[in-house]
Amino acid sequence: MAHYKYKAVEVGKAPAEIIIEADSETEAVAILQRRGMMPIKNLGIASNIAGEKSFFKLSRNRFDVYQFTDRLVPLLNANIQLEKSLSIMEEGAEDGINREVIRSMRRGLHEGKTFSSLIRAQGQYFPTMYANLIETGETTGCLPEVAQELRRFMNESRNLKEFMITSSIYPCIVLGVTFIVIIFLFTLVIPRFATIFEDMGRELPFITKVMLETGNIFVAIWWIWPLLIVGAIFFSRRVKQGGAAKEWWDKYILKAPLVGDLVKRIQIGQFIRTLAIMMKNHVQILPAIKISTKVIANNEIANSFSSVSDELRGGMKLSETLGQSSFMPQGSIPMLRIAEESGDTGEMLSQIADECESKIKIQVKRVLAAMEPAIILVLAIVVLMVVLSIFLPIMEMSNI
Repeated sequence: MAHYKYKAVEVGKAPAEIIIEADSETEAVAILQRRGMMPIKNLGIASNIAGEKSFFKLSRNRFDVYQFTDRLVPLLNANIQLEKSLSIMEEGAEDGINREVIRSMRRGLHEGKTFSSLIRAQGQYFPTMYANLIETGETTGCLPEVAQELRRFMNESRNLKEFMITSSIYPCIVLGVTFIVIIFLFTLVIPRFATIFEDMGRELPFITKVMLETGNIFVAIWWIWPLLIVGAIFFSRRVKQGGAAKEWWDKYILKAPLVGDLVKRIQIGQFIRTLAIMMKNHVQILPAIKISTKVIANNEIANSFSSVSDELRGGMKLSETLGQSSFMPQGSIPMLRIAEESGDTGEMLSQIADECESKIKIQVKRVLAAMEPAIILVLAIVVLMVVLSIFLPIMEMSNI
């Protein structure tokens, strides 16, 4: 189904924008008419409109699923009905896209649709597992409890992302400054001194010749920098589209020093955390495995779990099937085997995920701690060589 946006008017009220979920424009207009509203203008597909706005105002026009969950859980825990909870959230929504999504869900509830189906219809805004957990809560009558667990999981995921972003800000700034300084030295400073040295008519020191030649090369191939930027953007888009480019990238990134191991931990941590949440909330093992595997963005890692579902159907235990993947943490399989015997698999998976996330934070700190002095050292060496290449000829002139 698509989400059509209309400007419509209701008797006795001012015109308003509304989102209708329907299979076609004809069905959307019919739904509006059944609600006693007259469409004035078709504003197109709602998701496209949101995407156009987000190009200019990304932070204010992107649906905030974390904020949505944070506000929904306390209302459900207070035994407020779901429709009333969404009504309260709609009134407190700060910007258009959040309000539109919540209003669309309210309309869907009035039409008799389930909350989980409405979340699936808004799949571009919610994680893969979100609707399945909500559906489990609706089926078991434990929606507040499931939503609380979902909120905890999402907050932990957000905290991990924010930790990685915050920790990388300073190294990125240092790296950027280093790059700018090097470009400045080789494209402006050294070429200017080159003219002076050429007029001297004397034999220049070896280091000065090397730096001058390097500066000339930098100036001669200035066009390569915008070309590299355009190429990187093009390649990143090809990777997002999938296919051969993504397959190559997924294999290469896992072999990269330092970064490859970090990517493995992040991907496996997300997989285990999602599987733990699903099993703790009584989702059947086969759907849980299927959903959890979709969380893995790296195809190389995801393919290592491709046969898990078939092996589980064949009677193998979860610990045995997961143990066949070389990406699983070393000590996790024996722990999982013990948990299967005690019937507490979900809790054990949660503890394994906690351990993975703890190791991720430690590894991020180590990688960034190693990057900072390395970048500064490279900059210091480059500046020293530039200084020597400039002052050695000057000192020789002074000795004449």
